[in-house]
Amino acid sequence: MAQVRLASVDRPSRLLDRLGFDAALEAAAFRRLAERDLEGCRATFGRLIEGLNLRGRRDHAPALLLLLDVLQQVNRRVHHPATDGALCQARRGALIRQFAAYDTPEQARAEFLPTLARLLAPLTPRERSTHPLVERARALIDDRYNRRLSLSSVAEVLHVSANYLSRLFRRETGMTLTAYIHRVRLEHALLLLAEGDRSISEIAYLVGYQNYRDFYRNFVKYEHASPREVQRRLAPAAADC
Repeated sequence: MAQVRLASVDRPSRLLDRLGFDAALEAAAFRRLAERDLEGCRATFGRLIEGLNLRGRRDHAPALLLLLDVLQQVNRRVHHPATDGALCQARRGALIRQFAAYDTPEQARAEFLPTLARLLAPLTPRERSTHPLVERARALIDDRYNRRLSLSSVAEVLHVSANYLSRLFRRETGMTLTAYIHRVRLEHALLLLAEGDRSISEIAYLVGYQNYRDFYRNFVKYEHASPREVQRRLAPAAADC
């Protein structure tokens, strides 16, 4: 079985162009998800995935990781880490194991929509939509997690006050915006730890931390184990794929 490198997806524009990835369709799908238009969400993601250029590629990892990245974003929106932490983490690990087992991007494409349906299953169209500003903040963090980010910098990009964004984000998600930044960074750190060929200090830098001490403190807080302990647990699973 092909070994898939579980690396972080930085989504460079040239890679997206080569894969035929339509960022506008992705944004539309997530808007429909925020509105709880589940049929529209599934249909839009279906058009996005169907339009990908996956045939004849020698390096399968970028396409596989791109599809995994999209589903991980869906998982974070459906199962909020603050309110559904255990389920969010369980789904995240299951997605990593699932995609690590695929030999080709075509396999991943075939399973994308069924996997999406399972992730969306807890939702109903009648549920209250998340505030659009919160969705914009999440999208910004998902895209820029590996850069310098803070409540004030996100608020500045969104042209709102930091105090207003902080109150709104916590009311809508049950967690602070800063906690969400850490959660997204640490999810990407777990992917890199599973790969096993980078130092932990390098991983801390790649996911956006400016110093190792902040990375270590937040990793232990959210994962209830040290990065080294988690890396040892993940390594056998990656080797078996």
